[in-house]
Parts: sequence; structure tokens; C-alpha cells
Amino acid sequence: MANFNYPRPLEPIMIFIDGGYLRRLFVDLFGDDKIDFDMLRVDLMTIYSDIWANPFDANLVRTYYYDGITDEKEKEHAQQREYFDALRENYIFLDVVLGEAVKLPDGTFRQKGVDILMAVDVLTMAYQDHFDSGLFFLGDRDFIPLIEAVKSSGKKVFLFSYKEKVPKELIQTFDFRHGLDKKALERWHIKKM
Repeated sequence: MANFNYPRPLEPIMIFIDGGYLRRLFVDLFGDDKIDFDMLRVDLMTIYSDIWANPFDANLVRTYYYDGITDEKEKEHAQQREYFDALRENYIFLDVVLGEAVKLPDGTFRQKGVDILMAVDVLTMAYQDHFDSGLFFLGDRDFIPLIEAVKSSGKKVFLFSYKEKVPKELIQTFDFRHGLDKKALERWHIKKM
């Protein structure tokens, strides 16, 4: 019997990234937040396409990156603006969606309104049938109701996260989970020259 390798059908996917989670992770692991989003997307789509039970190849529609930016009065604002502008200028099919980053008494920042921006976008696109599978890079249990709502719309949901920093309840909400280790994330790190 002949072995025919037929091309697999393409499935429209979107990638949704909690930028605050991703950048904090990179600062903790590598000392900075220099991330190669092209390599990140290639790796996520490759993992998606290699899932044994998945008969589809990834057709990336778009990537959405969510983060917070400080008020213009804060000294960190210019550096943050430069970072987000560089993402917009250097990566195609990557939308940067910004909420607020509010300064806490200890001098650190906390995202405000970012989760709801992601929730509105994801649900809108799910119900408008813009994607069949959502690939999420996040690590916050606050997203559990969003993921459950996306699944109830008939979409498949895939979690990608650092395996040492994600709540068990969040992991169990997804159809598929892929924990990444430091070595895998290092592929996305842009080394200083």
C-alpha cells in the first residue's frame, strides 16, 4: 500500500499574549525583556501543528500583545513607549493593545484594565468567527472565565506558559497545555550584542 503525504488543512489561529506576564518572566529568567516575537510565534505554531491529535496546520491570522503603560508623568513612560513602539514597527501581524500600568507604593507597577481589554477582544473575535483555535501565553487564574467562555463558543484553546509559574486551575481550563522551560524560552531571548 502506498504512503501518501497529503497536505494538512490550515486552521485559522490567533495568538493572545499577556505581555506583563511574559516580560516579568523574561526579566526574572534573563535579566531583561528583549523578546523575539517572530521566534515566539514560530515555536507556538510548530508546537500547535505537532500535537498528535491535531489534524490541522496553523494559519496565523494575527497576534495580539496586551500590556500596560505608565502615565506620561512617570519617568518610566518614555522607555515603555519606546519598547511598545518598537514592537509595532518591527513585527508584522502583531497588534499591541495597551491598558494602564499603575505605580504601587513599593515602586513596582501593576496592570490596570489589561485583562478586560484582552477579554473583550478575544470574545468578540471568537463570536465573530475570526479564529478556530486560540493560543494563549498567560499565567493568571483571572483568565479562567474568559477561557471557559471561548470554549463555549466552540473554539479550541491552547495554553503556553512557563511551567513553574502557572496555577493548576488555569492549566485545567484549557483543551491543551504546553509548559515551557527556561531552555525553550531562551530561544525567544534576544541576546545583547
